[in-house]
Order: sequence, then structure tokens, then C-alpha cells
Amino acid sequence: MRNFLLFFQKYGAVFIFMILQGICMLFIFSKTNPYQHSRFANSSNQIIGNIYSGINNIKSYLYLQEENALLKKQNTELQQKLKGSNIVVGHYFEKKEDTIYMQQYSFQSVSVIQSTRNRKYNFLTLNKGSANGLKKDMGVVGTNGILGYIVATSNHFATVLPIIHPRFELPVRHKNTHSFGFLSWEQGNNYNEATVSGIAKITDITIGDTIITTGGENYFPEGELVGFVKSKTEEIGKGTQIITITLAEDYGSAYNAYTIENIAKQELEQLIDATIINE
Repeated sequence: MRNFLLFFQKYGAVFIFMILQGICMLFIFSKTNPYQHSRFANSSNQIIGNIYSGINNIKSYLYLQEENALLKKQNTELQQKLKGSNIVVGHYFEKKEDTIYMQQYSFQSVSVIQSTRNRKYNFLTLNKGSANGLKKDMGVVGTNGILGYIVATSNHFATVLPIIHPRFELPVRHKNTHSFGFLSWEQGNNYNEATVSGIAKITDITIGDTIITTGGENYFPEGELVGFVKSKTEEIGKGTQIITITLAEDYGSAYNAYTIENIAKQELEQLIDATIINE
């Protein structure tokens, strides 16, 4: 008790000052003084708002991965709904529900976790495999254009044969004239280029024109972006052109992608096999 009295005797003036100061502040910023009250409230709200904003920015950064995954999921769902992913099976009746389309392609978001681009035999690795439903011969499309198709899967990973591989072959189409050609990766092409051959030399091809998929090769729907015409030369004695294109997808930075499964693939292959047998 004696120590407490000595302590209060020594610092009593400070305590009394703080109590009086608190009473003054209470009267100054009370609702009976609207100007001071509003200024104080505004200042405190601004401080609290800045604190919450900073916390929100930190949370946004920490949850970027989850937000990115959500965006990829939403993009995949939108791809499923595109009319280009469906086969028209009839126009005889009109109904409220859109029942004249049958889904032909199924999409799933993936990420490219490993890639090569400066080798003779390049490849990509995806972060999903057979456990996620991925199969051989599924097409793979990146942010800007097609990447390739799956050639092997394990439970949790898949490898992709990219355009920039000597074994890659794909029918393509010149968008403006609808002319068919054949896409390959020839010796002399770098990882940003590929070659389209087989388009007639009389076809009007202009630098910058778009090359797209045909939809008839089982890997991709019609109209997926492949690349843009960079240069062209005539194939001597064949009446066709050799076209060098700049690939739409950059293999140096490919990351976000989605796989494409042609649900009607078996039906199409059976029809082709039957046609060959009947020849």
C-alpha cells in the first residue's frame, strides 16, 4: 500500500492530466459538436478503410492460385456450351430447350508443367493424367492457339506431341478461302514456326492470313487458331504452295491450357473404316 501511494504521489499529475484529457476529447467529439464529431469519424473511417484495403490486397495475392483455377474452370464450362462443340442432329422441330445440338467435344482445364522447344524432338507435360480422364489422342489448346495432342498418360500426368515435333501432322484450313492444307514441322522451322503444304498455288494467300483447324481430324473442333501466314513459295512441279506460318501459341511461355476429347470420335472412325472396306 505504501508503495502504491508513493507511485501515485510520483505520477499522480500524469494520471490526472490523462483523465482530464479524455474527458475533454469525449466532449469535443461527442454528437453535441457535429463538426468535430464528423471530422473524427471521417478520419477514423479512412484509417480503418486503408487497413481493410491492405488486408484485402494481401488476401487477393494469397488466393491468386485459387482465383486462376476458378477462371480456368469457368472458361472450360463456356467452351462446353459453344455451338462449335456440338453436332447438329436435327432442325425439324422448335422447342424451348436447345435440343437440336448433341455435344461432340468435352473440355478440361490443365497446366503445362514442363516443355521443350529447342530440341529436334520436343514435348510438353501436363499436370493431369488418366486419373482425371485424360486419354491418348486428346487435343490440347493453349491460351492463344493449339499446342498438340496427347500421346501418353500416367495416373497424374500426360505428355503431349506438340506442333514443333517432326512427327506432328494435322489437316488445316486457310480461313479466308476455306482451302485445305497439311500442317507439319519441317527442318529449318524454329519453335515459333511451322509449314503448311498442299494448298493450290492459285489460292489467294496473303501475308498475315489465318490458318485454323478443319474439325475433321478427331483432335480439335473446327476453327481453332493455328497460326498466321508469314511467307509463301511455290512448290515446283506440283501446282501448290509451301506456306510458312507463325504459330499462334508461344511454346516459350505456354502454361494455361485445356484438353479436348472428341466424344464422337469412335463413330467417325467406324464410318471411315467402313468406307475403306467398301472401296
